[in-house]
Amino acid sequence: MSNNTDITERIGVNKCESEFLKLGFIFREQRVGDYGIDAIVEPKKQDYLSGKLIAVQIKSGDSYFKEIDNDCVVFRGDIKHYNYWINHSLPVIIVLYSPKTDKCIWEVVNKQTAQVCKSGWKILIPCTQTIESSKEALQNLAEKQSEHEMRWNSLVIAKEWMEEARERGELILEVEEW
Repeated sequence: MSNNTDITERIGVNKCESEFLKLGFIFREQRVGDYGIDAIVEPKKQDYLSGKLIAVQIKSGDSYFKEIDNDCVVFRGDIKHYNYWINHSLPVIIVLYSPKTDKCIWEVVNKQTAQVCKSGWKILIPCTQTIESSKEALQNLAEKQSEHEMRWNSLVIAKEWMEEARERGELILEVEEW
């Protein structure tokens, strides 16, 4: 860790992971090739993974909580990230972590919640919409995907395993009919 910003970022990612794990979600941090997606989360149904995914961008630090409007934090960003998230194959949420309150608040990024501005874009993130209080809302967000999207997303998650099988030169395949 080179500075306090790096430490704050890691604390935020770890807090976010902890909150999703408490909800019964799997949290997969994206450490390679990150371009605005820090993690993929997947809810469980009973003891099984659902195959329904949400992409998560995490921003850590109280500097993100400086602009408040109607009990919402105003997050402003670059248009390149807006375009990437709006066109992403998964639903995307942005999570803001406050070290001062130790809370993670979130909002889904879509054309209804995000607004393009003269320079960049903005989104209002409700101060009361915490990960810990949003299990049902987050499960519903993951569930909204079509069957085609769910199958595609399963392949995206399996890509790492497929690459490892290719490197090792062997593959054991168990097939379950959809």
